[in-house]
Amino acid sequence: MRHLKFAFSERKALEALAFVAREHPGLTPLYVAKVFFYAEKWHLNRYGRPIVADTYIAMPKGPVPSTIKNFLDEKWNWVDRPDEIHEAITVDRSGWLPRLNSGDPDFALTHLSESDKECLRAAIAFCADKSSQTLSDMTHFEKSWLSAGLNAPMNYLDFIDDYNEFRDEIIAMAYENAACGVI
Repeated sequence: MRHLKFAFSERKALEALAFVAREHPGLTPLYVAKVFFYAEKWHLNRYGRPIVADTYIAMPKGPVPSTIKNFLDEKWNWVDRPDEIHEAITVDRSGWLPRLNSGDPDFALTHLSESDKECLRAAIAFCADKSSQTLSDMTHFEKSWLSAGLNAPMNYLDFIDDYNEFRDEIIAMAYENAACGVI
């Protein structure tokens, strides 16, 4: 099978970050990365599309959504600064680790579907009580991380579980959604 790639949605990324910050303020970038990885994986396995379609990199501590990480790190020389980034979120840099917090409470979440929110909530609940080391170790058993090679982009096709009873249908739907730019 060929590489499966979707078009990144900046607006949905901002909304998803704002949603995560509202649901569980104070997450570190590592936790945010794992929440997004699991939410994207589960959404793809259930609905045939990811939520924001970021490019995930197989980093030493597990999958990292590259653009979202750059947003959190404010690496504006690597990615364009979204106009509404500070309305969507704030990042508290006063402690040892940066922490994701909400921005303006009136920042609208109009592009996130109920299924997007469902998977984000599930991923927050899944990750919240685990140590960063446990989360990192868990992702090292994921096919998508193992297949990519260290510091390389991960293939969304490998996010789809081999044991998913609807695997063939999900793959067909995912390729169709990717070709049409649907996320």
